[in-house]
Amino acid sequence: MRFRKAVPAALVAMCSLVAAAAVVTAMTTATSVSTAEAAPPPGKGKPKPTPTPTPTPTQSPTPVNPADAEFVSMMIPHHYQALLMSQLAPGRSTDSNLLALASQIEVEQSLEIIMMQSWQTSHGLPVTDAAMAYHHMLQDPMMLEQMGMATPQQMDALAAAQGTEFDVLYLQLMIRHHEGALDMIEHVLTHGSDPLLAEWATDMMVTQQTQIYWMQAMLDDKT
Repeated sequence: MRFRKAVPAALVAMCSLVAAAAVVTAMTTATSVSTAEAAPPPGKGKPKPTPTPTPTPTQSPTPVNPADAEFVSMMIPHHYQALLMSQLAPGRSTDSNLLALASQIEVEQSLEIIMMQSWQTSHGLPVTDAAMAYHHMLQDPMMLEQMGMATPQQMDALAAAQGTEFDVLYLQLMIRHHEGALDMIEHVLTHGSDPLLAEWATDMMVTQQTQIYWMQAMLDDKT
């Protein structure tokens, strides 16, 4: 059953044509309006040139305080000798306390060497080669004396010692070595200006003062 009358085919076709024409007209009108809105005003068709950004002046690196630079370049080889001395302890000493101290010194001063070399890099300074600088220092007996460092002959004697003889010589040499470091630290804290380096130097001072106390107590027990 059909509820609506059939629409003549001709009427349907005519309505379709009218609707299509209306759509085309609407699209054409919309395009014209859009084009008119997008078109620039007369005489202003060319876009303004993009201004060239003014280059920011490069800041010159802050000059490094000579006392700071000297401290780092000298403390690196100074630490390096402490590593060599402490690496001799295993196999020569049987004192568990001395072995623990030697291991602590080796770990701490290895890390401090890396920190100081990183500081040199961050400040545009040549990075001190620890081993090369140390062997250069060995050729200057006066410098070794001023910095509390062991001479080549003392290092040979330490390497040849065993047992209590090694312990006593190690403690004697390392106490003097730490005292030399404290003199260097005092100088940089007085004449240096880098806050981070001053913080590191203060930490070194506290650590090495404490270790001198421990080593002196051990040495008293052995002599």
